[in-house]
Amino acid sequence: MKLRSLTRKKQGKVAALRAATFPCPDLMKYRDQDTKNLTVVVTGIGMISAIANDRESTWQRLLQGISGIQFDSQLQIPVARVKDLDDIHFLRSQYLLEKVTLEAIADAGLEIPLVNCGVVIGSSRSYQRELELLLDQPELTLTENQWWQCQSANLSAQIANLLQTHSPVLAPMAACATANWAIAQACELIRSGQCELAIAGATDAAITPLTIAGFQKINVLAKSGVYPFSQEREGFALGEGAAILVLESLESAQRRDANVYGTVLGWGITNDAYHATSPNPDNHMAMLAIEDCLRRSHLTAADIGYINVHGTATSLNDAREAELIQKMFPHSLVSATKGATGHTLGATGMIEAAFCLLALRDQLVPPSVGMKTPAFNLKISNQPQRSPDLQYALNFSFGFGGQNAIVAFGKLQE
Repeated sequence: MKLRSLTRKKQGKVAALRAATFPCPDLMKYRDQDTKNLTVVVTGIGMISAIANDRESTWQRLLQGISGIQFDSQLQIPVARVKDLDDIHFLRSQYLLEKVTLEAIADAGLEIPLVNCGVVIGSSRSYQRELELLLDQPELTLTENQWWQCQSANLSAQIANLLQTHSPVLAPMAACATANWAIAQACELIRSGQCELAIAGATDAAITPLTIAGFQKINVLAKSGVYPFSQEREGFALGEGAAILVLESLESAQRRDANVYGTVLGWGITNDAYHATSPNPDNHMAMLAIEDCLRRSHLTAADIGYINVHGTATSLNDAREAELIQKMFPHSLVSATKGATGHTLGATGMIEAAFCLLALRDQLVPPSVGMKTPAFNLKISNQPQRSPDLQYALNFSFGFGGQNAIVAFGKLQE
């Protein structure tokens, strides 16, 4: 009798804890459903980059072949800064993130508060710029509030606070593969029944002395310009930017009569376990990530109409990706878009995921901005290419530490 009473007491505590954690009745109901085979769709996109300060302008300028990369006479390197933000002295990456979050939420037809919205926000450098500013100016006193603001996971916390969510909040970091990790984790929040709606986002604004010094040390920064997959390639240009995707179950999107950009079909994530900055030359783990993504997505290599490659315009990365594509996707259209946006580090994959979805929406493959003399035998898009049968696209992201992350998107079938 005593044991039964104790058990009921524990059960009551668990029920109370669960009710406190998931106070929204609709969310409680959703958690009890079988959600393993849910179709996850993208219903909102927010984006800011060096070529424009919103989603549609960025997309149109990319299609026009416009580059946001400019030579900085003080730094003596080309960089890609977001324009019209010179008055934003502090918390720049957070400002970019908040701006694109609001754009994506509005695009999805949603309103704040969103208590049942999962939050997955990634960044490679997070608040490194802000910390460098504080440390470089002795007259500034680092207050307790500033110290809290500059913690890496605070980006996710700030967006959770903006949305007023009661759902899980995550902060992945996988170098330049961070964004694809965020997309995968946001999908898992929905498929595991933890929430019906989630946002996946990434941001970086790290054109800073320490970042520049590190990349110059390993000789991967461009000296004059960015020329992806070209014989003239010499490295990448650091960029600023952010992007957000609103993900939800297809059932939720249909219930709201929401616009759908496409579906998140699956992903593959592996690690080379080889070197801190260099990819494994045998490409085995990168190939395994691609194969795993295709398997999860129920696709074959022949199904893929478009690949947005990582395309850093460095000697090693472009050669590695070219070998993968030649072996696995000889007939797929390919484009590298960092010649337009610069390399936005942790945010780069989210911006390029948005490009994949917009390509599916418009049935239009964007160009490889900055490409000169082709160095590889690939179907690289130099100009915008109309592709009326485009159904599936892959987003390639590779990061330091051997991170390989591939995400597959599909056009929603009628």
